[in-house]
Amino acid sequence: MASHPQSGLSVLKRIFLSPLLAPGVAQAVATVTGTRATIFMMHRFSMPDLGVPGHEPASLRRNLAHLRKQRYHFISLADLFQKLLHREPLERAVAFTIDDGYFDHGQIAAPIFQEFDCPVTTFLVSSFAEGKSWFWWDKLTYIFEETKRRALNARVGSTVIPYATDSTEARGSACEDLNRRCCDASERDRLGAVLHLSREAEVELPQIPPARFAALTWDDARCLERGGMTFGPHTVTHPVLSSTPQEQAEFEINESWKRLSSEVSKPVPIFCYPNGRRRDYGEREISTVRQLGLWGAVEGEGGNVNAGAWHESEIARYQVPRFGYAESLPHLLQCVSGVETVKTRIRGALH
Repeated sequence: MASHPQSGLSVLKRIFLSPLLAPGVAQAVATVTGTRATIFMMHRFSMPDLGVPGHEPASLRRNLAHLRKQRYHFISLADLFQKLLHREPLERAVAFTIDDGYFDHGQIAAPIFQEFDCPVTTFLVSSFAEGKSWFWWDKLTYIFEETKRRALNARVGSTVIPYATDSTEARGSACEDLNRRCCDASERDRLGAVLHLSREAEVELPQIPPARFAALTWDDARCLERGGMTFGPHTVTHPVLSSTPQEQAEFEINESWKRLSSEVSKPVPIFCYPNGRRRDYGEREISTVRQLGLWGAVEGEGGNVNAGAWHESEIARYQVPRFGYAESLPHLLQCVSGVETVKTRIRGALH
C-alpha cells in the first residue's frame, strides 16, 4: 500500500512535538519564547446521538487535566484583559472562549469546564439566542443533506458552481466548497446563495433550526452564568462585518452589546468578530468597538497574547489573537509554549 504524504507528515509532527509532553518542558520553552498568555477558540462539542460533530469531551478533560497538573493558570477572558490593561504580570495564563452560542456549549462544555474550575467565555449571537434566526452555514449543511437531487447548480453572485450530490462524500465536499466561497462573498451574495440553493435543491428551510443546530437561549445563558460561564457579544446575525454597509456593521456591534447587557448579569465587555480573519473586519469595526467603550476585541487569527503590544499600539487590544483549540495534547502544548507562534513568524519571513 502506498504511504499517504499527509499521514507521514502528521507522524513527524507528533514525534517533533512529543518532548513537550515531558514535565516542565513546555513551560521552559515558553520562557525562551517569552510566552505569558494564550487564548483558545472553540466552537461545537461532539454529540453523536444528535449527529453533532465537534470537540470530544474525553480529550477536553484529558487536556484540561494535563494543563492543571503542569500548573498552568486557568484565567477568565475578562481577568486576562484586566491584567493586560493594568500591566499586571502574567505567567502560564490560559483562557478559553467558545463562539456562536449553540446549545451544546451548555449541555456538554459547561459541566467539563466547571469540573476543572476553568473559566470559559461564550460569545453569543443575539438573534440566534432569541430564536429569530439560525446560521447560514448550518442552512447549507441542511440543504445538502436533505436534497433528493443528484446534482445542483449553486450561485454566488454571478458565479454558477455545479456540484455533484450523488453520494455522502460528494455532498460533504460540495458543502465545504460553497461554505468557503460564501465566506468571501458580500453579505447580499452570501444570503442570496443560501436562498438560491434551497430552491435549486427543492429543500424548504424550516423557520426554527433542527435540533442539532439549536441555540443556547437567554434563559440557558442566565442559568449557566450562575454556574460560572460568562458571555460576550458576537453581533446580532453573525455577518462578515467587512462585507456589510457601515450602518449595518455599526448596528451589529452596538445592538449585540445592548441585547447582551439587558439579558445577563455580568456581560463581558469584549467583542468577538465573526469569522475573525483580518480581512473580515477593519478600522471601521475597531472604531465602533472603541466608541462603544468595550475593553477590546478578539479575532480568529492564531497567536499568543503579546502583553507588550497592548501599550505600544492603540489598536492591539482590538485584535487579540486566539488559537483554534487543538484537540491533541502535543498541539495544545505547541500553542501554550509559543512554538506555534514562532513557526508562524518563520513561515512569514520565508515568504
